[in-house]
Amino acid sequence: MSFIEALAPIVRFLPEVTSPKRHISFKERITWSAIILVVYFVLSEIPLYGLPASIEDMFAGFRTVLAGNSGSLLHLGIGPIVTAGIVMQLLAGSDIINFDLSTHRGKALFQGTQKLLAVFLCFFEAILFAFAWRYQVSGSMLAFLIIQMGIGAMFLLMMDEVVTKWGFGSGVSLFIAARVSGQVFWQAFSPLRDESGQFLGAIPDFISKIIGGETAGIFTRPAPYPDVTSFMFTIVVFLIVVYFEAMRIEIPLAYGKYKGIRGRYPIKFIYASNIPMILTVALFANVRVLAQVTGFNILGTFGQGDSITGGLLYYLTPPRSISAVAAEPLRGLVYLVVVVLFCVMFAKLWIELTNMGPKAVAKRLQSSGMQIPGFRKDIRILEKILSRYIPHVTVMGGAFVGFIAVFADFTGALGTGTGILLTVGIIYRMYEQLAKEQASELFPALRQFLGKE
Repeated sequence: MSFIEALAPIVRFLPEVTSPKRHISFKERITWSAIILVVYFVLSEIPLYGLPASIEDMFAGFRTVLAGNSGSLLHLGIGPIVTAGIVMQLLAGSDIINFDLSTHRGKALFQGTQKLLAVFLCFFEAILFAFAWRYQVSGSMLAFLIIQMGIGAMFLLMMDEVVTKWGFGSGVSLFIAARVSGQVFWQAFSPLRDESGQFLGAIPDFISKIIGGETAGIFTRPAPYPDVTSFMFTIVVFLIVVYFEAMRIEIPLAYGKYKGIRGRYPIKFIYASNIPMILTVALFANVRVLAQVTGFNILGTFGQGDSITGGLLYYLTPPRSISAVAAEPLRGLVYLVVVVLFCVMFAKLWIELTNMGPKAVAKRLQSSGMQIPGFRKDIRILEKILSRYIPHVTVMGGAFVGFIAVFADFTGALGTGTGILLTVGIIYRMYEQLAKEQASELFPALRQFLGKE
């Protein structure tokens, strides 16, 4: 902790977005979020100067999670921001570093340390990417590419702060949802054709075949072109995730000091959110980096166009169509089992490290003066009742997140399974926040109750 305290003077010199000193109206929050979203799309289209077009993207399969665009200023995407957040949560949750988050200074120190770590990772990850390009780019140009990628990631870091303080939700969530939504829309409705004359969008291709009188193969196309079947499975997965996102168990609560004041503690079915799948994808991405850097065949072997042809990584990469799963059922089964097991493990680990377990929740409810009606005020009773639900919901929710993501990948759903999971969760939470904000605009007295003023 003394080392963290020593970093405080450095944290003061980091660029920071000023927090609003007044109530920000609903319209103003929408405006700021829209402006940042436009800037995000503009930056994602600015190419890195000096990067050859022939360089393969190592993280092409993980772009939905990174919310970046290969070969652009946002090549790193939100990777440094998310990694810094996860590391700090794990360090604080496991008490490796003790932050007193009940005080303003403790919160400021935690946020400042997380931001400093994110800035470091912006340039550290840029160096790692440049190291992979060392055989194709000269030394001086590599240094320039590192600066461009680092500055692009820093821009995203500041844009995330703007959205968090002046807009809705967080910038990271907004960028992921925008990236996945844009990808799904483009793959579904793009009217453009490639060099071979194929439509890039699934729906225009389907319409052109119907108009042309074709009857065979109108629902499917060879990879990597999206087709109507993929589009329909995208809708199915979206509806399934929306349904399960709204599922919850509500435990009745009463305020001990004042009779008549009641509430409910909701335990969502997807209790650990989508964090287990994010951590699983991050783990697989690290295996890929190790395989490419070390050249160990046991980790993975690569063919033409950076395609994976063997090794452990081959079984950690999903077959992305029903026909591919039918051709390689063992690979599909191994991938399904591994993803589900890792999601369950990460879900259990995450709720313990982030104080979402029965004991931590019972302690918070007890300290707030809440109790379960019909039971005496005892933290052991609260913990016992919460233990009936939280551990089981954590396992089932983690397994569901892994299974639905794999199902979406196997069926070739647009935007990938992980992308759809993240986007639905983000949009659902954003909808709840928008509804709350609108309610506070209509009833100003409600803002004080919700802690807005």
